[in-house]
Amino acid sequence: MLKKKLRIQAIAQDIAESPTYTIKNLADKYHVSEMTVRRDVRFIEESGVLDQISSNTATHIPFDSGVAQESPGLTGSNGYEFSTAVENNKERKRRIGSFAATLVRPNDVVILDTGTTVNFMVESLPEDFPLTVICYNYNVMQTLFNRRNIQIILAGGYFHRSSLSFESTENTDLLKRLRASKIFISTSGVEKMGLTCSNQYEVTTKSTALHSSKTKILLADSSKFGVVRSSLFSSLEEMDMIISDTDLSKDWQQYLEEKNIQLHLV
Repeated sequence: MLKKKLRIQAIAQDIAESPTYTIKNLADKYHVSEMTVRRDVRFIEESGVLDQISSNTATHIPFDSGVAQESPGLTGSNGYEFSTAVENNKERKRRIGSFAATLVRPNDVVILDTGTTVNFMVESLPEDFPLTVICYNYNVMQTLFNRRNIQIILAGGYFHRSSLSFESTENTDLLKRLRASKIFISTSGVEKMGLTCSNQYEVTTKSTALHSSKTKILLADSSKFGVVRSSLFSSLEEMDMIISDTDLSKDWQQYLEEKNIQLHLV
């Protein structure tokens, strides 16, 4: 078994080089438990190791005898922080979120993913009909907390301040047992090879939530298309519908039409 510091360095390099690695793959490769890998990935995410690797400036990994402690303002492994991201392409995201909210019907059971565009959708949800919302993120729960007609099911666990999301084995076990009529999911990157996010810890939660939903709706502004992040969580073809903005290129519009993915531009 590799020493802890060397194992973390090796895992960080694996994640940087391949977005398809899973917790199980890494546990098998380094002959450790999945819990150990989760702790290692959490340290990598919080210490900014992937940023150092991608810029080729790192000479060593910050390390101490324990797991890195999370602190306010800390960004994720690829520099993502919810409070900053929410300002990027704000008006596009607001239009997308507002349109997405019109697709929700009374008594729907919906899964709301983490992400800034989904956050705008939550703010636009009607207040005059009953709804069940399954979520795994603080911002959704906080926004809907006082909506008496909305039943909230929170899949909790370890709280990641950078993305305001929760993650744990219990989190995914709960999502596996639930079923939703629709999921509104976000992404950091859309490419023909699939949908990617910035943090490895998001992959299992997002994938499980998708499999628990009948209709899969992606909310992604045009700046996300042609972008690849480190962690693959879904194929593009798995989406039933994509909501984007009118700046989406004609090439992408044609490609999505060829894939029979319903597209709404707002």
